[in-house]
Amino acid sequence: MEYDELKKRLDSIIDKAYQGGVTLMPFLDEAEASYVEETLSYHKTLNLYSDGLIINSDRKRYLITPYDTNINFKIVIFKIIYNKRFYELSHRSILGSLMGLGIKRECIGDIVITDKMDCFFAVTEEISPFIKQELKQIGKCPIDLIEYNETVTNIIKYETKTTFVTSLRLDSIVSCAISKSRGDAQELIMESLVTLNYRICQNNSEVLKEGDIFSVRHYGKYLLSHVGGKSKSGRIIIDISKRI
Repeated sequence: MEYDELKKRLDSIIDKAYQGGVTLMPFLDEAEASYVEETLSYHKTLNLYSDGLIINSDRKRYLITPYDTNINFKIVIFKIIYNKRFYELSHRSILGSLMGLGIKRECIGDIVITDKMDCFFAVTEEISPFIKQELKQIGKCPIDLIEYNETVTNIIKYETKTTFVTSLRLDSIVSCAISKSRGDAQELIMESLVTLNYRICQNNSEVLKEGDIFSVRHYGKYLLSHVGGKSKSGRIIIDISKRI
């Protein structure tokens, strides 16, 4: 969802809530969720609830209401049944097949693949009957779907590399993380394709600190997991951890 669109939609939802309306939003990514949470923090009389139905969800639905209420987030989790001996599914192939049905990204929550190659995904309840009826194949792999009511956990894993940077500026760190030139990193930042701690950051010279999280669209999500001392040449030793 584009931020101008999100801002307009959220302004309308807040106006509606002050008039007694209740709105369940579609799935939001972490950057969108951060914007919603920050905005609603200024509206003390409104209540904000969220859930992705999967433990450690990256994508959640948000409910905005003036009431204290019982909440149904209207999320369905499907388990994909397929022949693991002959096929291997990926996050990209599952998402691509879902969106190939004409489904908007905001209707799809987390996609989880376990170490045993069990595959799950969350969707809005409104489109679940359509998906169950239409999704019969992922790539060349024939599949079946079952609604899954047990706990699903998104296990968060990182792959860490130790490297050297001349500074802790955002453009320098992004350049190192994605193995592109500093000019390429600056272009991505200026095109609003980089988030820092779940907010779009267009400031190339923003200085990062240990524990900061940044994402680069089409490249992935990263954690500046350690900032060490300096080498003899004056470069800073850092650990960058990429979400896998």
